Amino acid sequence: MLDTWPELPIYIHDLGELREEARDDVAAALKLNHRVSGIRLEKASFSAWETLGSLMRRPFPALTHLWVRQPIHSMNDLISRSFLGGSTPSLRVLLFNGVSFPALPDLLLSAPNLVYLFLHNIPPSGYISPQAMVTVLSALTRLKSLSLTFSSSQPLPDGAIRTPPSHTRPFLRSLTFLRFQGDPEYMEDLVAQMDAPLLGSMEITLFHREVLEVSELAKFVRRADRLSLVHRAEVTFGSFCISVTLSRKLRKVGPKTLMLKLACPESDLQLSYLAHFCASCLPTLCPFESLHILVPPRPSEPLRILVSLEHAWIDVMDHPDPQWLELLRLFNNVKNLRLCKIIAPRIARALTWLPKEQSMGVLPALENVFISRLESFGYVGEAISEFADARQPFGCPVSIHNWEGTT
Repeated sequence: MLDTWPELPIYIHDLGELREEARDDVAAALKLNHRVSGIRLEKASFSAWETLGSLMRRPFPALTHLWVRQPIHSMNDLISRSFLGGSTPSLRVLLFNGVSFPALPDLLLSAPNLVYLFLHNIPPSGYISPQAMVTVLSALTRLKSLSLTFSSSQPLPDGAIRTPPSHTRPFLRSLTFLRFQGDPEYMEDLVAQMDAPLLGSMEITLFHREVLEVSELAKFVRRADRLSLVHRAEVTFGSFCISVTLSRKLRKVGPKTLMLKLACPESDLQLSYLAHFCASCLPTLCPFESLHILVPPRPSEPLRILVSLEHAWIDVMDHPDPQWLELLRLFNNVKNLRLCKIIAPRIARALTWLPKEQSMGVLPALENVFISRLESFGYVGEAISEFADARQPFGCPVSIHNWEGTT
């Protein structure tokens, strides 16, 4: 019936669950390539992809939106180099999830109007070097959002990383959002060759490495002025990763300005990794008003955690960790400190471990401490009170509050 209708734009959406006759309709629509404005293929089966992929080797001059998500079993299947005829002049939005397409840089260079580029779960066979990615990005002058995530940590090809930064970096004048997940070395090479002055939001997840080197990432963050306009910091200790999130708004819900996440499977190393990570990457002189230090609840462990808190407190009293003080000193402008019930004993002991004459050397602007379930663990409040009492002679009172809920 497509021939009987006016020549309206066609948007094709296949969830991978269509019957054979419905797939025939999709194939018929693809044949009208000059009218297709959008294509979304979700988990297409191997047989369906053989049919649809062959029809997508011709040019689609009106195509503005393309979304291809491959099923897990076909992540290593390569898309033909002749995909879309090798040219997408009208493309504005591109999302590939689990897609292996070595010729992707050439296709992107033919898409000067691209605004949103999302390359998720890139398999090993779809690897694109940092230098090739920078070459592509320098040509995409309208690009606003870039998401680049690799499916797993993997040895990169010889000579593919550690490219010396150029003295003249591409000026990504429109980029406002960047997401990355992958090896720190890749990230270092990528941002060393980029300038994005309007970047206002960034989410970075780095795979675990024994030695963490993020000097180029730190320079990149500091070159983007808008990333320093933050008021709230949230530090989270997960089961296998640690993260620090900075945002402009004091409430929990709102756009995140900077999210840095680091895989760290060994819990004993998390604090030292985080202190080094924050010291390297956080924008300097940030006017933080609020700092939250959290451990996300895990459904299988709340009871065990509550039962063991008393024993943990005794152990913390005997073995305070001075690395907490190193972390807190990175947030010396903070006025409000919010602690979950698992972290509070460790912070409290670290603060009381300070000699009284040095109490103003950590969080000198602090005014309020909020502790989750303070009424259930009074010994934590007593320890924080010791820290507050030590600051009284300096005219810097600290109030202690019970924190109920998560907001």
